[in-house]
Amino acid sequence: MKHVIIIGASGFGGEVAWTLTRIAGSAGGIKIMGFCDDAPEKKDGVWQGLPLLGSVESTGCGGEVWFHVAVGGNAARERLTARARARGWTPLTVTDPSAVVAADARIGDGCYIGAGAVVSCGTRIGEGVIINHQATVGHDAAVDAFAQICPGARVSGGCRIGARVLLGSNAVVIPCVSVGSDATVGASAVALRGVPDGGGVVRIGR
Repeated sequence: MKHVIIIGASGFGGEVAWTLTRIAGSAGGIKIMGFCDDAPEKKDGVWQGLPLLGSVESTGCGGEVWFHVAVGGNAARERLTARARARGWTPLTVTDPSAVVAADARIGDGCYIGAGAVVSCGTRIGEGVIINHQATVGHDAAVDAFAQICPGARVSGGCRIGARVLLGSNAVVIPCVSVGSDATVGASAVALRGVPDGGGVVRIGR
C-alpha cells in the first residue's frame, strides 16, 4: 500500500486526487493521506473530503510516504519537490487510466499524465513534468524536468522541450523543433522554429 500526500490543495490538487481515486478503484494499492499546502487558511480542516495537513515540513506523517506535487507553476513545483525529498518522501508519478503511454517511453519521477494523453514511443520525460488532459508527445521527443504540456497541446516527433517550459492549451511544436528552458509557447500558438531559453511564442511563430 502506498500512502500518498498531494502537495497543493487547489484545483489541480483536486484533479490529482480524482485520478488517484480512479487508479485505486481499478488497481488498488493507494491511500491518499491528504493535502499539504503552505497557505495559512489551508493548515487544517478538510478539503475535497481529505485532511489538510499544513506545510510539507509541519505535517506529522511518518513512515514511508509518497508524494505528488499538484502545482501548476513550474518553478514552484520544482522547489516543492526538493522540499518533499528533503523529508525523505518519494515522488509518485500519476498516470490516468485512460492515458496511452508507449512501453519504451522513459517517464521521470513525480510526473502527471492526464486523461486521454498520449506519450509515444522513444520519448524521454523528465522529473515533475505535467502532460495534461488530451495532450500528446510524439515519437522520440524529449521533455525536460518540470515542463508543463497543457491540455490539448501537441509536441511533435523529435522535438526537445527544455526544463520548466510552458506549452499553453492547444499549442503546437512542429517536428524536430527545440524549445529552450523556461520558454513559453502560448495557448493555440505554433512554434515553427526553435525558441531560445526564456523566449516566447504567443501566436504562430515565424
